Amino acid sequence: MKYVLILYVCSFINQANPFCNESHIVPLEFETYEECILQGYKSSHNTLKKLYGERIEEEKLAIKFYCQKVKVGENI
Repeated sequence: MKYVLILYVCSFINQANPFCNESHIVPLEFETYEECILQGYKSSHNTLKKLYGERIEEEKLAIKFYCQKVKVGENI
């Protein structure tokens, strides 16, 4: 088993009901959950800065992420 990292871009304008509408699968495979989850913090930062920098403040953006366990060769 390996892990893949999935990021969700969420708007927290309405903090009681955040809206997550965009997702990104990081094109890497991780051997352990630890490697995957630690990369999640780095990828979250980079994704927000590079792709959503101008929208962060206006839309109150944040990233939610998790590591999905997958079998090698399995499509997700």
